[in-house]
Amino acid sequence: MANQRINESFLALKERAALLALVRRLPHWMTPDHLTAIGLCGAVLTLLGFIACHWSNWFLAAVVLGLFLNWFGDSLDGTLARFREIERPHYGYFIDHSSDLIAQTLIVVGLGVSPYFTVGASLLVLSLYLLMSSYTYLRVVTERVHRLSYGGMGATEFRMLVAAWALFAAWLGPGVAETQAYGFAVLDLVIGGLSALTFLGFVAVIRKDLARMQREEREFIESLQPAAAESEPSMLDVDEQILIETVAN
Repeated sequence: MANQRINESFLALKERAALLALVRRLPHWMTPDHLTAIGLCGAVLTLLGFIACHWSNWFLAAVVLGLFLNWFGDSLDGTLARFREIERPHYGYFIDHSSDLIAQTLIVVGLGVSPYFTVGASLLVLSLYLLMSSYTYLRVVTERVHRLSYGGMGATEFRMLVAAWALFAAWLGPGVAETQAYGFAVLDLVIGGLSALTFLGFVAVIRKDLARMQREEREFIESLQPAAAESEPSMLDVDEQILIETVAN
């Protein structure tokens, strides 16, 4: 779908090398659709692991495994299609990003219902994820550019952040999600503040993009005007031609 893919995340270079090494070792019978299914199963396992953490922190092992499977399937499906030159631009784009939206929703909601986060904070995180995803898809349609990371953060870094926070919160104890300040959970206040800053940054980026698009479209239209003026005869040219034909007759 996109003519250009941009990934400037912190781990992009090392991740790309790892994916190329892995894709060469995949069995021949494995297809991109199999990998997409593995990614979705990993997201479901992450959700179930987070829920089970209410009984024991040992279920964090399932969370970490689920996040790894989600990364494995989600990162390798497109890589495998490009490596084997079996890309299906419309189908592949649709199934890849549909599964991404489902998987990330399961992961973030799972974090919210776990003992290590709050539902309110997770919904804020999810809304920002969906907001940035919508912006990404808009740029694919309008500019044929697919940006995979923002501020050095991509899907891989996000998964690692989720796993790191869960392990850290489990080490701190249940108080990390229960501490109150001014009648609100401290975690909600922190995530709310960060979400507000991110939203303002998003609005600033949108305004910048609109100004750039408007300028580029104006320059494009102005570049066409001289050519149009040269191709269309003026009224003076028409009058001169009529006079020449009259004299000739």
